[in-house]
Parts: sequence; structure tokens; C-alpha cells
Amino acid sequence: MLEVKNAFFCDAAIADSSGKVSVLGIFTNINAKQFPAKHPNMTLVAIIEGHRIEAGLHQIKIDIVDSDGHNIVKPIEGTFEIAPNRTTANFILSLQQTTFTKPGTYSADIAVDKRHLRSVTLNVVQV
Repeated sequence: MLEVKNAFFCDAAIADSSGKVSVLGIFTNINAKQFPAKHPNMTLVAIIEGHRIEAGLHQIKIDIVDSDGHNIVKPIEGTFEIAPNRTTANFILSLQQTTFTKPGTYSADIAVDKRHLRSVTLNVVQV
């Protein structure tokens, strides 16, 4: 069964051709002086693992929502492949100029093949 082995927000991430992911600055909080607050750049990384029998194309959908469940960016939808000779797929999503309307807990809700696999929380705090 496909599962999200790791998922987090960070400043930047890249994956090389071997599947190795390099990450800079993992975080769970964003501080803001006023709202709405705009975060210039952040990246969501999800490492998805499956069994070899699950090799092939899969659908992914990510909703980034506020504490009320409202999308703060357009839902992200796409496909990814679990290669026959691998059991993992790396999903790296770069987000620019993301607006947070209020302090609170936001989350990236990750679904694969229409099944929710994980939510990654992000606390946006007024300082």
C-alpha cells in the first residue's frame, strides 16, 4: 500500500537522478508581524513509498488549507510514477508568494489515488 514516508515544509529541496533528496531548512513555524502575511518562498517535500507491485502512474492531489479547511492556494493535482526498479517517488513542490490571511494552523493534505495519506501542519504565528 502506498504511504507517505516523510513529508515536511522547507526552504528548498532538489532530487538527483538517483532519487536522493537534498533539503535546506526544514521548518514547522512561520512568524509574521501582520496579516495577511506573504511568505516569499517555501517548498513541500513528500517521499512516497510503495511495494514493487504498485509500480506505475499514480494520481496525487495536495490541498493547502487554513484551520477552517479553506484552500489558500489552488489545489495541486498531477501524476507521478513508481518506477519498476524502485519503491519510492519524491514529490517536491515549490510555493512562491503564499498568502496567509490569519494566524493559526495550516496544513498540506496529501492524497494519492483519491486516498488521503498524510497531512503536514504549518503553524503561522503573529509576533
